[in-house]
Amino acid sequence: MKKNKQSLTISDKIDRIVTNRILGLPIFVLVMFVVYYISVSTMGGTLTDWANDTVVGEWIQAPVQSVMENAGVSDVLTSLVVDGIIGGLGAIFGFLPQMLILFVLLSVLEDCGYMARVSVVMDPIFKRVGLSGKSIIPIVIGTGCGIPGIMASRTIRDDRERRATAMLTTFIPCGAKIPVIA
Repeated sequence: MKKNKQSLTISDKIDRIVTNRILGLPIFVLVMFVVYYISVSTMGGTLTDWANDTVVGEWIQAPVQSVMENAGVSDVLTSLVVDGIIGGLGAIFGFLPQMLILFVLLSVLEDCGYMARVSVVMDPIFKRVGLSGKSIIPIVIGTGCGIPGIMASRTIRDDRERRATAMLTTFIPCGAKIPVIA
């Protein structure tokens, strides 16, 4: 039984807008821009700066460096431990706030059903390369971090599509690959 236009609920109207073949893709781009802006530039950037500068720089590196210098450890070994090991692990630790915020926002989009609607919009586009619209979710997650993106491809039922999506996701630049590429 078809619903007439007067009996459409607000949810039905929103569904029609976000799955529209013309408006669906620009809305998706806008939503992803907002998600990445929040997770990388605003909240994520602030928390990453705090994690790198305060937690790693002031709370870990500075005390370890002063202990090593007071113990008379050579400058080369001190630099290796403080700048190399602690600084290298601290750089990885600095990505965690951004990734945490990104995945929380993506899980909110998944829980409210938006990502399922996006897969409907992306299905005709991905069919051209032999994938389904479900591949958009691992690819979007892969822009945040490649490993969870590949893990997200396990939700795809077809073996060939799952393998192709996992391989394609590895080519998506993520936060760890962009500095290397740059």
